[in-house]
Amino acid sequence: MRYSFLGRSELLKVIGSSFALLGAREQRKIKQITVAQILLSFLDLLGIGLIGLVASLAVAGINSKTPGGTVERLLVALKLDSLSFQSQTAILASLALVVFISRTLLSMHFIRKTLSFLGRCGAEISGNLLGKILARPLTELGKLSSQQYVYFLTSGVDTLTLRIIGSTVSLVADTALLIFVLAVLVYVNLPMTIVATLVVGAMSLVLHRLTTAKSKALGATYSSLDISSRESLVDAFTAFREISVKGRFAYFESEFLKFRGKVSGALAEYNFMPYLGKYVIETSIVVAAFMVAGAQFLVTDAIKAIATLSIFMAAGSRLAPAVLRIQQGIVGLNNSWGMAGSTLALIDDVKGFSSIDKKVKSFSDLHFGFDRKIELANVAFRYPLSNRQTLDCINLTINPGESIALVGPSGSGKTTLIDVMMGLLIPENGEITISGTSPKEAIAQWPGAIGYVPQEVYISNDTVAANVVLGFPVDEIQEVDIWQALEKAQIANFISSLDAGLLTNLGDRGVKLSGGQKQRLGIARALLTKPKILFLDEATSALDSQTEYEVSESINGLKGEVTLICIAHRLSTAKRADRVIYLESGKIMAQGSFEEVKRLVPDFQRQAELLDLD
Repeated sequence: MRYSFLGRSELLKVIGSSFALLGAREQRKIKQITVAQILLSFLDLLGIGLIGLVASLAVAGINSKTPGGTVERLLVALKLDSLSFQSQTAILASLALVVFISRTLLSMHFIRKTLSFLGRCGAEISGNLLGKILARPLTELGKLSSQQYVYFLTSGVDTLTLRIIGSTVSLVADTALLIFVLAVLVYVNLPMTIVATLVVGAMSLVLHRLTTAKSKALGATYSSLDISSRESLVDAFTAFREISVKGRFAYFESEFLKFRGKVSGALAEYNFMPYLGKYVIETSIVVAAFMVAGAQFLVTDAIKAIATLSIFMAAGSRLAPAVLRIQQGIVGLNNSWGMAGSTLALIDDVKGFSSIDKKVKSFSDLHFGFDRKIELANVAFRYPLSNRQTLDCINLTINPGESIALVGPSGSGKTTLIDVMMGLLIPENGEITISGTSPKEAIAQWPGAIGYVPQEVYISNDTVAANVVLGFPVDEIQEVDIWQALEKAQIANFISSLDAGLLTNLGDRGVKLSGGQKQRLGIARALLTKPKILFLDEATSALDSQTEYEVSESINGLKGEVTLICIAHRLSTAKRADRVIYLESGKIMAQGSFEEVKRLVPDFQRQAELLDLD
């Protein structure tokens, strides 16, 4: 997934798309902030005018003359005409100082408020985007890596709000300041303004040409390399055991260093650009000032020359930072353009999906009105880019309290069938109902009534209690409920032996647990809400024989009360089921008791004979 870049019009499109992410209220607030920033420009004009007055008074005082014309009229209007020269100068200089300081403090206040506001907007956008991502089917979710999602939901959204929208607001305000100050300078001295503008404009244009394309390319490069470096780091930690046995730590270190080296290089190049702009703009302002000064003293008298020069210098002190901010803002926008394109593409991709239900439901293990019956009618499913049906015309009724074992060779569609029944995959044909409604609607109406234990249980870097109640606040669940689930999963004795008990931190990905302990914790997690339907992907595969027997007995104790659907890699699991369903090439080839399926499917019979389960 890539975002195309076609030039300036595309940059405007990116800016427009970024603003479109905000709600109507937020957009109005951004407009109000922008107008307030523009109005602050008039304080700069006032300060520049006061500096001009001070300069005119100073020159008149040195020459023992009375200021006339516009200066005298302004002194009368300000009621300063009756004061001494020294008092007039001190008051006007103090007013100029207060105006410039006030302008700076107000700008800092508005910028801080703007960034804080945009930060909150970014958090809300990230939350809404995550909701839409999680609402997509599993096939859509798998189009991007977890690290891509992490980047887009964090740095990508921050780029759209803080950098693109924030920079645009500042650019508009600084551009308004530039226009207003240039208008004043045109009024004061048109020829000198034209000369100064040409000098500074020419240097800025050259700088813009040098940095625009490069900053955009650096942004795209940085985002791509940053994601790659994160993925290599996650791979190293996730596959720690395999890497350790192979002695391949040096390879992962070199890969990570390679990516981080390139990321650092791109970041260093981008961070140098403001310095380049700073020196170029400062040089052009100095050159323009000397040209204005020389011309003024050649063509006018000293009083007018110094007054005009003072106004130009005061204006330059305000213009130089503004021009620099505009130049750096344009560079930042182009850089952000490169970084945020993929995030905008992801936002476009999820527009058609409804967000998840944002209402956080409280914990409940009472599922009144829930029917444990599951029905599948003519269900078919094919993965994207696949040329064969993973599930082909599945018709199946699972009765309340029934225990089902799904068996069959690898790739037969067992996991896909469970994913479809749980609503994680949307069938291209057919219908699935749980408790008379779709799986997603059933989950929304009776949260916790359906449980699932994967073959590889996720363990977060948190306490035992937090891992068991995953998805609920720990303080919302009674300890007795947690211990009851742990006891059913045959892990309560181990947890009680730990120094901190339920408050023991299990480490990143559960490094403090064995494989069997992780599986038992996963079973406890699934049983916490006392589900009425329980899906198990061979949830006892990592257990030793004795524990496997104890956990299986505990799960089998739920038969009749809970509808059990298990992917059975061990035929001993299938033997305990009420009904065995044999899948092959996405079709149900046989179903019935363990003995019946053995007779109907020779391959299944051979497996049973090899394991001495006949």
